Amino acid sequence: MHKTYFPVLLFVSLMLLGVSQSGWSQTIPEMRGHPDDISLAGIWHFKLDPLGLGIQQKGVLPDHVYAGTILLPGSTDQAGYGYRTGVMSSLRLTRLFAYKGAAWYAKTVYIPPAWKKKEVSLFLERAHWQTKVWVNGKPAGMRESLSVPQVYDITALMVAGQKNKIRIRVDNSMIYDIGYPHAISEETQTNWNGIIGKIELRASGKVHIGKVQVYPDVKKKQAKVKITIRNHTGQPVKGTLLLKAATINTETPQTVPSKDLSFSGSDSLIMVTTLLPMGEHPALWDEFHPALYHLGIEMAADDLYHDTDSVTFGMREFTTEGTQFLINGRPVFLRSDVNSAESPLTGYPAMDLKQWTHVFQVCKDYGLNAMRFHSWCPPEAAFEAADRLGFYLQVENADWRFNIGKDPATSNFLAADADRILEAYGNHPSFTMLCEGNELVGPKRDSFLTALIHHWQKEDPRHLYTGSSGYPVLPANEYEDLYGPRAQHWKEGLTGRLNREPYHTDFDYAKVVAKYKVPVVSHEVGQWCMYPGFDQISKYTGMLKPFNYALFRESLRRHHMLDEAKRFTMASGKFQVIQKKEELEALLRTPGLGGYELLELQDYPGQGTAPVGVVDIFWDPKPYVTAKEFRAFNASRVLLLSAPSFIFTNDMTFKATAELANYGETEMKNTVVHWSLRYPDGKIYEEGNLPKTRVAVGLRSLGKLSVSLDKVKTATRLILTLTVKGDTLTNHWDIWVYPQSLPELKPAGAFLIAHQWDEQVKNTLHKGGSVLLLGDTTKINSPIPPSFSGISWNTVWSGMPPDLLGILCNPAHPALKYFPTAYYSNWQWWDLVHHSKPLLLNDMPVSLRPIVQMIPDWNKNNKIGLIFEAKVGGGKLLMTSIDLVDQLQQRPVARQMLYSLEKYMNSADFDPKVTVSESQMAQLFKK
Repeated sequence: MHKTYFPVLLFVSLMLLGVSQSGWSQTIPEMRGHPDDISLAGIWHFKLDPLGLGIQQKGVLPDHVYAGTILLPGSTDQAGYGYRTGVMSSLRLTRLFAYKGAAWYAKTVYIPPAWKKKEVSLFLERAHWQTKVWVNGKPAGMRESLSVPQVYDITALMVAGQKNKIRIRVDNSMIYDIGYPHAISEETQTNWNGIIGKIELRASGKVHIGKVQVYPDVKKKQAKVKITIRNHTGQPVKGTLLLKAATINTETPQTVPSKDLSFSGSDSLIMVTTLLPMGEHPALWDEFHPALYHLGIEMAADDLYHDTDSVTFGMREFTTEGTQFLINGRPVFLRSDVNSAESPLTGYPAMDLKQWTHVFQVCKDYGLNAMRFHSWCPPEAAFEAADRLGFYLQVENADWRFNIGKDPATSNFLAADADRILEAYGNHPSFTMLCEGNELVGPKRDSFLTALIHHWQKEDPRHLYTGSSGYPVLPANEYEDLYGPRAQHWKEGLTGRLNREPYHTDFDYAKVVAKYKVPVVSHEVGQWCMYPGFDQISKYTGMLKPFNYALFRESLRRHHMLDEAKRFTMASGKFQVIQKKEELEALLRTPGLGGYELLELQDYPGQGTAPVGVVDIFWDPKPYVTAKEFRAFNASRVLLLSAPSFIFTNDMTFKATAELANYGETEMKNTVVHWSLRYPDGKIYEEGNLPKTRVAVGLRSLGKLSVSLDKVKTATRLILTLTVKGDTLTNHWDIWVYPQSLPELKPAGAFLIAHQWDEQVKNTLHKGGSVLLLGDTTKINSPIPPSFSGISWNTVWSGMPPDLLGILCNPAHPALKYFPTAYYSNWQWWDLVHHSKPLLLNDMPVSLRPIVQMIPDWNKNNKIGLIFEAKVGGGKLLMTSIDLVDQLQQRPVARQMLYSLEKYMNSADFDPKVTVSESQMAQLFKK
């Protein structure tokens, strides 16, 4: 093994933190596969060792103790080992079996006679997370990592031409206090015990090719190639290397002239460095053209040793300029998913190319171009899939600590594992960013992170580095992954922007960006939930069971609303997309912003359960939005609209500025944007073209719109659509127009308008009369605050509102005949919900369904309404807890709702079916 040497300054800094130099020394071998490798996949003998008694004075557990068997690759969960949890929690998915501690895996393997003069290694692609190995009863050492393969040199311990006994001790205890990273989190992949991916014996000559690292230089049109030759002869050797490179993953093949090299030396590690000219027009790698190069290497030494190896790399330069990221000199805006290692079927990450290709393809279908791995590092297959599809990856170490500096051993381990990540996966062009971990805290955090960044920058210039996602801001950071530009901050409650002010788009986060000199990536945005879809329960056929979803469903059944589950899901889902659209467009409207991280495109199964995705945890689409619809506001090119309001009366003029966030491959020449304002039936209200323009890469203004709304005679929703002529690029926004004055109602029958439950109301109802009860919101007896927005993440984790998921109504109900609405919340409902006191209707008859219902938190499943009707005391009652009284001249939406309700009460349609008692009504008001 060789040591990775680093600057004295870094060494001193880390020693001050208690990080020893020896912790940086593990070498990461290549991920190659040779035809004569021996796969160890299959049945192994097995034994749990919860008390850690398996290591004895004379060796390890004797053969007869391994009474069980297990299938590898796999985990103890999959084999049914450990304790049966018996837990039904609403906080996360449930493991059927759980185990933490040491476990022993044993196998007898025949080693071919031809391997007698070979160097033999045991390759464990991913073990969780500390291993110790014995071969034929003799120790081979210890390895530990949560991110890279663990490899043992067993040459001196194995016997060729015979059966050899291999024993592996895997320990998934909290070896180091790394906090709560998703690498071991029970919230997502679980803290599994086992070995996954490739498990094999590998044979190499006494002289063979070790690690190959390629450092592309786009400007100079060349690549620096560093090759490690391993020399186990103990003697001087001489040899030659032949390098051949050609493109793959491109429409037009390109080859690079081959290059011959010679080497010599007597050390166990012989380093060879060369420059490989890539030609006058090398194929560059990016999200639009993920061109890759396959570099083949042939080695011959002393006429005795021959070896071949290959590596895939990309010619790309991922850099920064001011507050922008650049890919090969062109601005790029990161639209990133956050991946938290959600793995419901296996309880551990996928290790194959097919599954990772599917994940990234779904992300691309929905308009994303990047993925942040939240406090964990994916396996080789993920990097390979991202390389092929053109996807930018931010990798994070398994670090989510709140005590950095208190435990030197933990800092030592994590610093070493970060180096191993760079060595194992550094050649992949998709590997563009590295971060130590998530939201890190501790007394020596800043010095620890700064030392790491400086070390990484010196050792590997192929990536950009930042200390920690979320915080802190450090002078050493090459980009900032931070809170700031987002619609709802953690613990912000009802003071978040969507609840604080009505919808408008004439703002951005430029003031936040201006505080920094490097790119800013907005941390974990778009955490808007929908009501969980219970249809997905049948998909959980693996190690994790959705008892949380079953509990939510049972709660809804106990509240007698299970029949509304699908309507809750669809209505809240539609509203979820509306909120995500606004949040992402606001970020795209921000000049100079580097990008955003969407938390998440997929559902998150833990931390109280957070159904934030527009695809489920299995990456299947949800029924309320298509990938094409989502891409309209989340893509490399997005049409945008800056407007001060979307609520109007027909004596007003709609004014807005059209913009285009162009982070596509090239500028857009001679661009003409067509705009149209249409009624819901498709009839055009007005349309036109914006001036022809050239749209350079970046955020660009397209022109202004000004449309008089005086031709609107009745309340309506209009759809403003922007479309690039001759292109599929389009986006749309809803605006609502209401009459400035409404016609006077001609009562078909008298009804009482009241504001509280009193004797006059009861007397009117006793006489068979009708009452419109416009409940005084200050006198409503309800603990539920008015929340316009949906739930952000979830209320179990935040402990505060918003705790509703928008409205649910039937637009065809005659009470809403003169109030244009869909069955779900949209921005015109802001005024109504904001000026309301939602009614708690749990004690009302089961058959009562509010005309306008609020979708509840899935943990509580209360029946909540804003408008309902009922028979009371022989009369007819229509009640709302929306303020439809105050300042109606300045509230056209409320004025229109009142008009629609009064028209309904004046019609023959007003005929409630459900009877409510006077005592039930009285409970709705404060005594």
